[in-house]
Amino acid sequence: MNKENIKGIFFDLDGILFDSEYYQWQGWVEPLREYGIELTKEMYFNYAGKSGPQIDEELIKDFNLGIFPGTLWEAKQKLLERWFNEKAMPLMPYSKEAVEYFANNSRFKVALCSGGPREEIMTKLEKNDFVKYFPVIVAGSDVSRSKPYPDIYLLAVEMLGLIPEECLAFEDTQYGSEAAYSAGVHCFVVPNEYSLKQDFSKADRVLSSLKDAIEFFEN
Repeated sequence: MNKENIKGIFFDLDGILFDSEYYQWQGWVEPLREYGIELTKEMYFNYAGKSGPQIDEELIKDFNLGIFPGTLWEAKQKLLERWFNEKAMPLMPYSKEAVEYFANNSRFKVALCSGGPREEIMTKLEKNDFVKYFPVIVAGSDVSRSKPYPDIYLLAVEMLGLIPEECLAFEDTQYGSEAAYSAGVHCFVVPNEYSLKQDFSKADRVLSSLKDAIEFFEN
């Protein structure tokens, strides 16, 4: 990847900007407890980064639950709505610095690309005063297929008026990096404790934090 050719920067939300993966995990834990299932952190590693409806479908299948599709997802959304409305999410290391660095640089066009529903995304951004940084926001609810499919990134590329090779995504999970790769978008991964053991072979680089991303373009 030639950094001089990069014009578009895409940020994922959970695990990249906000330290909200714990809540994403717990959002599945509590509904599953009603069925006598304890979803450990290690078990959640297999699902982190996928879309909510996809996780719902896989959990029902994996645990042989005789419930309607969407039951767990609906319960999770109610929990997250309450949690995310109560307080601002803690930030991931250097997330604000990175967003400001790219958003305030006229060389780059910036977009948010999250597999979550738009209402949840906007709640998090508003609570943390991050809306102003993202003129383009693409949510999982804006496309027919969310991550790990490329649809979110393909739409974002189109909305920025660029081509995939001119864009770089920051992701924290295997499934996010696979979505970017399938779209032809470059990807830097910043793993967290929920995704550390996933496969990042489709990513251009694995970083320790978003500070590395800033230094990559400054040096």
